[in-house]
Amino acid sequence: MLGTTLALSLLGSIWPASAASATAAAPASASPAVLPGNSLYQLDISLTDAANQRFSLRDMAGTPVLVTMFYGDCNAACPIIIETLKRTVEALGPNAARLRVLMVSLDPFNDSPAGLAQLVKNKQLDPQRFRLAVARDESQTRLLAGALQIKFRQLGDGVINHTTRIALLDGSGLTKAVSTRLDTTPDAEFVKQINSLLKTVKN
Repeated sequence: MLGTTLALSLLGSIWPASAASATAAAPASASPAVLPGNSLYQLDISLTDAANQRFSLRDMAGTPVLVTMFYGDCNAACPIIIETLKRTVEALGPNAARLRVLMVSLDPFNDSPAGLAQLVKNKQLDPQRFRLAVARDESQTRLLAGALQIKFRQLGDGVINHTTRIALLDGSGLTKAVSTRLDTTPDAEFVKQINSLLKTVKN
């Protein structure tokens, strides 16, 4: 596992699709044989998604991904983040087919795969594009949050105070762009940066 110091220096995190979304995943051959030393995918973090499929960050290599963190019971920033991501994907047009979105919970104590599945349904998220997941424990959650430069703290009564940060990763797990804007209207410059990366991805 990378040390905490190195993890905090990383900026940002696609997944091989579960059975339900296999057709949307990049071919295994697209995954880099050797990942850069500062790739987010070097972190040894075990995740479980809304379909109860276990996977690691390294498994996600090969396709551009938008990654952020949230929690299921959030009634403040998280619903806005979800709507922002939905509208950002829509703004990409046909290029969106080359992108995935990974949202990892900040609350491994209360966010279960079943709960994430219900959230996917309630928010009408496309399971071919969006993957909601939870880390194995608090330690791994904090490791990922540090790598993504997302700060958070428990306030009690289930409330988590956290910063907003969406990172765009290339297929090797390197951060290519970041948006910290909290607005349901897509960040035009961020959309431009995403499209620029997606145009380099082979179909």
